[in-house]
Amino acid sequence: MVILFGIFCVVVYMDMQFYKIPNVCILAGMVCGLIMTYMSYSLTGVLMSCAAAAVIFTAFYPFYLIGGLGAGDVKLFMMAGCFLRYEKLFWYLLVTFAVGAFISSVKMILFRESRQRFFYLIRYIIKIAITKNIDDYKVDKKNKRCVIRLSVPAFISLIILCLGMY
Repeated sequence: MVILFGIFCVVVYMDMQFYKIPNVCILAGMVCGLIMTYMSYSLTGVLMSCAAAAVIFTAFYPFYLIGGLGAGDVKLFMMAGCFLRYEKLFWYLLVTFAVGAFISSVKMILFRESRQRFFYLIRYIIKIAITKNIDDYKVDKKNKRCVIRLSVPAFISLIILCLGMY
């Protein structure tokens, strides 16, 4: 967990500074996670970790395609799947998204731009429900205050996991 914690510190710093999660960090984390899993659980554990990463990719890639998650966030969750086992991974993801929802709520209260984006989302969902057309969706990446960097809730969730709170 110390290695995962260290990698997360670098990931959060890079995400906060540059709005990017470097592939080098993700790759280093995945390799370390697979090596540690092999040492603890043998080859079966490695295969289960790879399967967890594949399930995470399959579950979250559609959200990346529609702009709901960044590619780095999906890769970050895949990396966590290389370290965490079964129930811990599920709870980790659940707590991460709960913390992310809390941070989003606070941002909507504090920043007018976030509230505008929320109302835009509601109009967009209604439009999709009526027209079934998602081609004209464009993400406004200029307004940085509205962006939720999911690496921060993921890091908070990791700290909660390390403290043994779930």
